[in-house]
Amino acid sequence: MDRRTGRTSRKVLAAGLILGAATMVGCSAPDGPHTEPSSPPPVTAEPAPVTESFAKYDALRRELIAAFEKTMPAITWAVDKPATMTLTNDGRCIFHPASMKSSADIVEPSKNYEAVFATADPILKQHEFPAFGGIDPVPGGWTVTRSTDGTGATVILESKSPAYLRMNVPVDSKTCDPTEIPAS
Repeated sequence: MDRRTGRTSRKVLAAGLILGAATMVGCSAPDGPHTEPSSPPPVTAEPAPVTESFAKYDALRRELIAAFEKTMPAITWAVDKPATMTLTNDGRCIFHPASMKSSADIVEPSKNYEAVFATADPILKQHEFPAFGGIDPVPGGWTVTRSTDGTGATVILESKSPAYLRMNVPVDSKTCDPTEIPAS
């Protein structure tokens, strides 16, 4: 066997092994950071009256939107649906602060929600929510993250051009009538 042929064969074999390993890694690596969503904490507090819940959760909504607009200044947010309340089948009253809609998708501008987490998690903590904790596996091309506090209130951020910020807040209400919601 010619020494040059032997060296060439080894180089080809080494290159093939490196290429094969790189291909396997490329096929098995996720497209971006993969994190599992955190489990919601157990409900440890009773729902508050509507006026108290409105003040607390509407303030959270406003703070999150202001922070998102500061972090991603090319994207603005506007009210999508006004605040309302609904009665669930099990008799609980759920307050929904005004939902917000972005002027554009936020996934790419936020680097697959990296900037969303960096921006929102400290605000969530100030309002006694755990950090978002990752992106939920949701079908249909949506990018969704959520956080739930000790009363069972949930903040949901979902994006699929545009993005929406929504909240579901259990409240203490005898009538569950949207007229109980204070004017903002």
